[in-house]
Parts: sequence; C-alpha cells; structure tokens
Amino acid sequence: MMNETRSDKAFDSKTILAIVLSVLVMAGGTWIQQKFWPTQPAPAAPPAATQPAAAQPATAPAAVSPGLPTPGAAAPVLAAAEFEAPSAEATYTVKTDVMEAVFTNRGGELVSLRLPEHADKDGVVELIDAPRGEAQAFALALGGPNAPPLRELMNFRRIDDRTVEFWRTFLPAAGGTDPFTLRKRFTFVPGEYMFRLEIVLENSVNDVLPLTTDGFAYTLGYGPRIGPTIHEGGRYADFRKFAALENGKKKNINPKGGVETTDRRAAWSAVAGKYFTLIVLPDATPYTTTYRNHQENGKTDLSSLAFSRPVVKASRQTDIFHIYFGPKSSRELVRYDDSSKNAFGRTGDKLEEVMEGGNVLGWLEAILKVGLNFFHGLIPNYGIAIILLTILTKVLMYPITAKGSQGTARMQELQPKIQEIQAKYKNNPQKMNQEMAEFYKREGYNPMSGCLPLLIQFPIFIAMYNLFNNHFDLRGASFIAGWISDLSQPEAIFKFAEPINLVIWKMSAIRGLPIIYVASQLLYGKFTQQPQSGGQSASQMKIMMYGMPIMFFFILYDVPSGLLVYWIVSNVLTIGQQAVINRMIHQKKLAAAAAAPAPVIAPVKGRKGKGR
Repeated sequence: MMNETRSDKAFDSKTILAIVLSVLVMAGGTWIQQKFWPTQPAPAAPPAATQPAAAQPATAPAAVSPGLPTPGAAAPVLAAAEFEAPSAEATYTVKTDVMEAVFTNRGGELVSLRLPEHADKDGVVELIDAPRGEAQAFALALGGPNAPPLRELMNFRRIDDRTVEFWRTFLPAAGGTDPFTLRKRFTFVPGEYMFRLEIVLENSVNDVLPLTTDGFAYTLGYGPRIGPTIHEGGRYADFRKFAALENGKKKNINPKGGVETTDRRAAWSAVAGKYFTLIVLPDATPYTTTYRNHQENGKTDLSSLAFSRPVVKASRQTDIFHIYFGPKSSRELVRYDDSSKNAFGRTGDKLEEVMEGGNVLGWLEAILKVGLNFFHGLIPNYGIAIILLTILTKVLMYPITAKGSQGTARMQELQPKIQEIQAKYKNNPQKMNQEMAEFYKREGYNPMSGCLPLLIQFPIFIAMYNLFNNHFDLRGASFIAGWISDLSQPEAIFKFAEPINLVIWKMSAIRGLPIIYVASQLLYGKFTQQPQSGGQSASQMKIMMYGMPIMFFFILYDVPSGLLVYWIVSNVLTIGQQAVINRMIHQKKLAAAAAAPAPVIAPVKGRKGKGR
C-alpha cells in the first residue's frame, strides 16, 4: 500500500511538471517571436474623401505615388499653355447602387471609392487609402515603371450618367511640334463592382505617337493601399497579398526585395485583402507588370501594381482595362465566369481564384460554407447558424462517434490480457508485436477504432478555422451584442489601452470564450477518457486530459470567436453524446451478464458419516 502511495505521488509530480514545461515552452516561443520578430502595428487610416477637395493652383507641385514611379526623371511631354486646360483642381462623383467614386482632375485619378452596401465600425467602407496630395488610384506615368506620375490638371466631361472622361492635349518634350491627346475614360454599371478604364492616345498627325521612354509608352499604376483600414488584430487581422492568374492557375506573388517586374502574361493581377480585393484585367497587350511592397510615412504593407505598355506603333491607340474593386465574396466573383450574369459580358475570368483556400480541405470548407449560409437564411444570426451547423455535424458523425466509443470500451476490457502479453515479451519487442497482432485478430478488435472520431474531427476543425477566418459574410457578424460583436475577430470582455507584457505572453484583452473553452474541454476529457489502471499509459492520459486544454488556451486565445463558439458547442454536444453512449454500453453489459448461464457449483465431497 505504501508503495502504491509513493507511486501516485511521483506520478502526480511528473504530470504537473510535464504540464508546466509544456506551457513554458509554448509561452517562451511566443516571447522569442515577439522579441525578435515583432508584429508591426497597423497604421491609422486617413479620412475618407467624401467631399470635393479644395481648389489648388495649377502650379502645385506634383507628388509621387508611393511605391510606383521614382522622382527625378522628367516627363516626356509638356503641358503647353495654348491648349485648353482647367485653372484649378476639382473633384467629380459617379454613383451607382453599389459604388460611389470620386475623381480629381489632377491626372484624372480616383481619390475615393466607397461601397454603400458595406460598413464596419468606421462607417461605410473606403477602398482607397492614400493621403491627399499624393498620387491616387490609377495614376498614369508616361514612360516605364519608374517614371513620375502625370499630375497635370485635365479637362473633364461627363459622357453619360455612368461614364466620365478626363483629357488633355500635350506637346512632346524633346522639341516636338505635333501635339497629341491623352484620354482616360471610366465606365461604371449599376450592380457591378467591376468598372472599365479606357486609355486613349491620339496623335494630331498621321504618324507614330511620340511616346517612348526605355521602350515603354506609359505605365498605369495603383499605388495607395487598398482599404478598409487595417486595425490591430494580431495574426488574424487584415492583410495584403499579391496574386495573378497565369496559364489558368492562381500564382501567389512574393516580390523578393520588395519588387518583382515580370513579362509573364497574366489574365489578371490582384492585390487581395482579407475581405476586399483589387483585380486588374488588362487587354491582350503584352504589358510588363510590376508588383511592389514597401513602407512609407509609417504605413506598412503598401502593395502597388503597375502595368507598363510597350511603345505604340500607330497614330491612335485605345487600351482597355477591366477592374474589379470590391468584396472578396464568391457570389460576386463567380459572376464573371458567365457572360449572362454580368453587364460586361465577361466569361471564364476565374476571379474566385483570388480567394484564400485551394488547400486539400477546400472541398470540405465549401460544404461547411453552404451549410452555414443555409442556416443563416433560416435564422439571420451567424452565431446561431454556427451552433446549428455544429449540431448537424455531430448528428451526421454520431454513428462514427458511437463506434469509436464502443471501441474504447472494448479496449478497456482487453487491457488485462494486453498487459500480460506486454509483460511476457517485454524483452522481445518483435515477438510482442506479433502476439499483439494475433491477439487483436482473435478478439476481432481494431486498435484504431477508438481514434477514428478524433481523426475525422481534426479535418473538420481545420476547415472550420479557414471558414471563420476568411468567409466574407462573417465580417462584422454579431452574435451577442456587447460581447461577441464580430465572429471573424477575437471577442473581448475588456480591452486594455496597451497590451500588458507578462514577459512570456502579451495580453491585449480579457476574453471569455477561451476560459469557457478550457472548462468545456476539461469536462469533455472527464466524460470521454476511460479510467486507467496505472503506469505510463495513465500518465499520458492525464497529460492529454489536463495539459492539452491549458496549451490550447494560449494557442486559441486570439483566434476568431466563431471558431471557439464551434468548439465549445461541439464539446458540450460530445459530452451529451458520450453520456448516452456510456448508458447504452452499460445496458449492453447488463444484458450480456443476464443472458450468460449461471455458474455450476460442484458439491464438496465429505467423508462418510461426517458432516451430516
């Protein structure tokens, strides 16, 4: 008895030590990462350009769009005074039911693009994040990718309610006498997050256009960061990534050294955020594409795109770009695979490829998304939809869960014989494995049957994680007002003004869901883990029961709240399922014991004449 007590104390000490070491290793890794590779804070966004800009003199110095052209080179044209031109900067607005675009006549650039149907805590979503005075969206530079943007004041005309044009006549800078005209024409369509940009070049004489710098006629660039504003959110905050569709397949672009210039033909090139994306679809001209990441004015993740056109060998040229600038949502992106579903007659564009995913579990994520949207259609609350989807998943998995639990119970029945074999052949592992295999075969037991539910649940968890982290409709989706206000972000009971540095961990808020998760996971372990007789297997089970939830508390502390809602509900349902299964197994054992024949007790033979 004394030996058993000492063994239990040593065992408990080892278990506690293993748990403490596990937490310290994980926390130490987090501290090292924050110490040597800290996450850059997201910058604040500039005010949205919702009002016309104040007039500026025509001689205002031209600012350079960050990340696109570099200053210093002279533009290959002159804005001659004798040609028609406005005297002051002005802004012009084009509205549809889904877009509100504001342009400036300085270079004919887009300074604001708001989406009235989408809002966040900052208000209506603004997709152009650039300070006033810098080159804005779709600036044009005459020359290659390093040429300065053309920021001259341009004439404006409204062709109709959906189409606006900026134009101006220029003279070649290199002593030329024949003027040419540049036009930028934007066309919007109601109900479309895509618009068309036409760049028209017209020479005044029947001769080749006088535009050539380093083998390029012009460069169309997008330099501002795409909105909305990136807020602090750790690993699960918004992001900016490059992607392109080359040879019908998505290619992720990671510019080495911050810049990548390529002549590879791409059906489209994109800057993708977590929920919104800019996709530029050029015409068949062999453009040179430049992808550039950089930092400027305290802003991080400024991702710019530039399309440099080769020299025009004609007196007139019209180039067409179709531009999708809106939600990274499947139902919007797939419309451009079917010409009957979009106003531009586009087909086979494969814009949906810009979305995150494409992994081996993408098919499972798509199925879960359909289920989530179905339940949201019944009850317009994504938190309730997650709960209903979890219940459906558990119901469908119940036969497998029941079989796994029965396998675990069967394993407990066989434990004494298994331990006998292990003890008998402990010095001969090969013979022990052979005897174990034969023993399982005789008993008709598959040792993996108890692990089957866990093996199936893990892919579902990964697919759920991807779904809750990237599904557009979960952006800003509230579950419980005042607490879980955005299922795509971590919830918070109380947020600290500045993250508290706990040496091994930085805590930015007090969160309730991770605490509820740990409680549910510990209770889950109590119901699902079978009692062990002792030894190494019992030690391992205790570490799994108590150590893993503590480790996952830190790992999952800042995950999207939708994922924790799923896991907590899943644990509660599993506990209920296990209670039912345990009762069924107990009744089955009672029935088997009642059906078994009663043991026959042989009479004790005594001596004659004795014991009567």
